[in-house]
Amino acid sequence: MIVLSRRPLALLICCLFAGVPAVHAAPATADPATGMRLERRFNLLAREKEKKEKNKAQREQTQRAASPTKLLANDDEYPLFLTADHLEGETELETRARGNVELRKPDLLLLADRLNYRPLDDEAEAIGQVHLKQGAAEIDTEYLKIRLTEQIGHTEAARYQIERSVQNKFYDNTRVTVSVASINGANSGAPMMMNIPNTYGLPTEAPAERPSSASGGAERIDLAGENHFLFDRATFSTCKPGSTDWYLQASKMDLDFDKDFGSADHASVWFQGAPLFYTPKIWFPLNNRRRSGLLAPTFKQSTKSGFDFTQPYYWNIAPNYDATFYPRYMSKRGTQLGAEIRYLGEDIESEVRGEYMGNDKKFLDRSRYGYSVRHRQNLADGLSAYVNWNGVSDDWYWEDMSSRLLQTSQVQLERQLTLNYTPASWLSSSLQVLRYQTLQPDPKNPIARPYFLEPQLNLSGYKTNLLGALDFTLLGQYSRFTHDDRDNKAVGDRLVFYPQLSWPVVASAFRLQPKIGLHMTSYAVDEARINGGKRESFSRVLPTFSFDSTLIFEREDELLGNAYIQTLEPRLYYVYIPYKKQDHIPVFDTGISDFDFAQIFSENRYVGYDRVNDAHQLTAALTTRILDADTGAERFKAMLGQRYYFARQRVQLPGEAQRPANFSNLVASITGLVAPKTYAEGTWEYNYKDRINERFSAGVRFQPDYGKVLSASYRYTRDPLNQKGLVDQVDISGQWPLAPRWYGVGRVNYSLRDKQTLETIAGLEYNAGCWAVRAVAQRLSATSGAPDTSFFLQLELQDFASVGSNPLSLLRRSIPGYGKTNELAPDSF
Repeated sequence: MIVLSRRPLALLICCLFAGVPAVHAAPATADPATGMRLERRFNLLAREKEKKEKNKAQREQTQRAASPTKLLANDDEYPLFLTADHLEGETELETRARGNVELRKPDLLLLADRLNYRPLDDEAEAIGQVHLKQGAAEIDTEYLKIRLTEQIGHTEAARYQIERSVQNKFYDNTRVTVSVASINGANSGAPMMMNIPNTYGLPTEAPAERPSSASGGAERIDLAGENHFLFDRATFSTCKPGSTDWYLQASKMDLDFDKDFGSADHASVWFQGAPLFYTPKIWFPLNNRRRSGLLAPTFKQSTKSGFDFTQPYYWNIAPNYDATFYPRYMSKRGTQLGAEIRYLGEDIESEVRGEYMGNDKKFLDRSRYGYSVRHRQNLADGLSAYVNWNGVSDDWYWEDMSSRLLQTSQVQLERQLTLNYTPASWLSSSLQVLRYQTLQPDPKNPIARPYFLEPQLNLSGYKTNLLGALDFTLLGQYSRFTHDDRDNKAVGDRLVFYPQLSWPVVASAFRLQPKIGLHMTSYAVDEARINGGKRESFSRVLPTFSFDSTLIFEREDELLGNAYIQTLEPRLYYVYIPYKKQDHIPVFDTGISDFDFAQIFSENRYVGYDRVNDAHQLTAALTTRILDADTGAERFKAMLGQRYYFARQRVQLPGEAQRPANFSNLVASITGLVAPKTYAEGTWEYNYKDRINERFSAGVRFQPDYGKVLSASYRYTRDPLNQKGLVDQVDISGQWPLAPRWYGVGRVNYSLRDKQTLETIAGLEYNAGCWAVRAVAQRLSATSGAPDTSFFLQLELQDFASVGSNPLSLLRRSIPGYGKTNELAPDSF
């Protein structure tokens, strides 16, 4: 593929990695005689440039006092000086200079053997070993005529070089060609340690900018103003001057560095001496601007779809409004049409995506589709709207199409409409309608369909310093729950009102916060039709009380010559909520939350309001931190906590097991640097009563430099039904230089429970500086059927284009800390 980061190809005739290009209209610069003539002239210029550099070194050793200097324009802002061995003529009409000529002004330097300057025309004519430095551009030629102020002129055969800095931008244009993880348990999840805080100091990002150069030659260069150049029969490359690893050859070329864009007519791209592709017209970026036209085609080979080819077209409708169309051909399925439309305004942001296939040959010739709508809009001061509406044609659409339409493998597709209103800084409200499309990709493991909210009204408030010392928290909610399965499911209305008052006391060595609240809930429920469908009303009122306290101890110390501060923070959190019978209340949206440090310091162990636990309990925890003594940045944190119950559990969900002990499982976690450039994180939930591990995860990531990273992690979650691991996975990934310019990348995600490899990625990258090549293979397990195998092969021409199938998005989301190799120096092994 040709990836121009949304910089288009007007018409792509051929896209080959090697071999002879398919030429419909032979490019003017492909003529052998022309190429030989250009090469002879460029070689001659190169030899002359070497001679000129020697002369320049000798000239620098000459005393400048022996060479006459003339002030040609006495402008305080733009003075013009001319220095040479010999000067003659009348200053107001024409000045002629010979021998080691140097003409200079603040934004221009011109060296030559001979030069004639005519001030009335503001025109200089330079002859013999001419060297022009104009802004970031340098041009070497035998003849140049230029109007100095306007910087407009032309040369004879010349070579040029343009040095500049460009932003390192990790971009990816392949929206629809990267396989997603499969659905409902068989696939690998996101790796651990993907987002590490910057405070830990790992080199996770490339430098913001890097130097870049463009160079080449032409039979004629027209100067069209500062930083704007027009070329006849020209070459262009981002390799070092003199390198022919890759270059663009064109009959006409236009480089405008003010607009950061280039174009060429009858252009052919050559790589390692072989033609790569030809096009009668090509546009390419000199930075990060967008332009309408064909984007780079993408292709890959997979076991599910066969040869997979996509040719996107980008339409830059306006600076804040664009569209991308991506027709896609799959040899085993047929043709799919896709489109994405985006709009960004001062108070609005919209994105609409859709895909449609009329007849899928592997799906009984049925039509298939997927769509996604995202919309945010500020309607008035404090009033905004949000739309998130998604859908697919069938349960297996994502698996078969490997579509990134929703960027994830969820089986519950949200269809949400929300209206938000903030009448005051401390008060906010929202009104939403929420439905789901539930996918059932695996008939053996059916997915429960959730309740719909039609509608739900939320009210929340937080007011500090009430009466000078108190904080006030308010939660209000009205929900109307509906369901597709009315025969077996109850539906109804629920109203929640929960005000709370707290008194925070904060000092340098301690924190205290007592809190009281009143949780009020009211229901109006229509029973399931199978139970008669009668309507019932009931309510629940529960007072709540909690007291949170933390002590903070600090000590200063030194380790390996580095000063640090260690804290020790014991914390006690007491909660009391009286018991009230709740077995008659239906369960609309409530479940048990994961037991971790977020939950252990909460009042209610349930997520949702259909159950409020009875509580007479105390949580005890200990936290220690290592802080940088100079900056205060956290380098390491460890936590240990447990909850103690003073009364037996009485409130339960249907099917929930009775709490077996007077204390909870023990939870622990660590995050931080355990060695230089080595980050570790882990969590542990231990069932102290039964002496078994409930959950455990641990990971370590070693990243000494950008582009060098090794990660390993292990995750375990016990299945309470069979006492085995519900999740029991090992994940190993990395990117590492194997030899100068060569990098290896890979990931293995293995399920010990299923004795199955969930995902395997293996690849090689070669960074030559001005070009890079990536070859990557991926094998991904599916919920049903055979695993899907994909191959990616990409050639990237630095700051110009890329050819092939793009694996960057796959590598970035699969390998924590992955770095794009051609953002590094090629010899950084």
